[in-house]
Amino acid sequence: MRILALHLLAPDMPALHHFYAAVLALPAQLTAAARRIQVGYSELIFRAAAPGTAPYYHFAFHVPHNQLDAAYAWLKARTALLPFTDGQPIADFPNWHARAFYFHDPAGNILECIARQDLPNAAAEPFSAASLLGLSEAGVVTPAVLPTAEALLAAHGIPPFHRGPRLPNFAALGDDEGLLILTETGRGWLPTARPAERHWLRIEGEQAGQPVVLEDGSGPLAR
Repeated sequence: MRILALHLLAPDMPALHHFYAAVLALPAQLTAAARRIQVGYSELIFRAAAPGTAPYYHFAFHVPHNQLDAAYAWLKARTALLPFTDGQPIADFPNWHARAFYFHDPAGNILECIARQDLPNAAAEPFSAASLLGLSEAGVVTPAVLPTAEALLAAHGIPPFHRGPRLPNFAALGDDEGLLILTETGRGWLPTARPAERHWLRIEGEQAGQPVVLEDGSGPLAR
């Protein structure tokens, strides 16, 4: 699966724009309705949240599989990074053949940079904003993880990730190129254990060459 666009709600749009455009040096476009951030082949689209609300989400960026340490140093020079466990900065996911680290944006979103060893995306040039290759993961919060997973498979052919897991309260769907991370409402997100909250989102992508559009509250995400 390839995640091409992720639409999210956010408070304090000027602070978000500064973070992505100035701190992370990503191409950014302001429109009357949204802030559009280009991340490699993917696009993040932030729309203003209702006054008094502060929705937050989890999503991840691909980085070259041989440059996670360089990515860590590059991000650490620009923003605070989150420890994973016991003060360790890097998460090692041997079952996924991946390593990752985490940080926040001004909206409190939990961002992740992940290097997947099975993707042919090694790079020789120094790490830069252009090394954020695209969206690797999008978190989807639901009260019914396995029924939602079954609905996504039936409607769009998005399979369970072959590396797992597939649990009643947590499941990964897709492949190394792009994953939907289904988590039960209230389950803690890594690495902060902050309870997952369900908020509106829209995901646009491709699965097996076919377009996929998912929106909270409709279709497979209606539960």
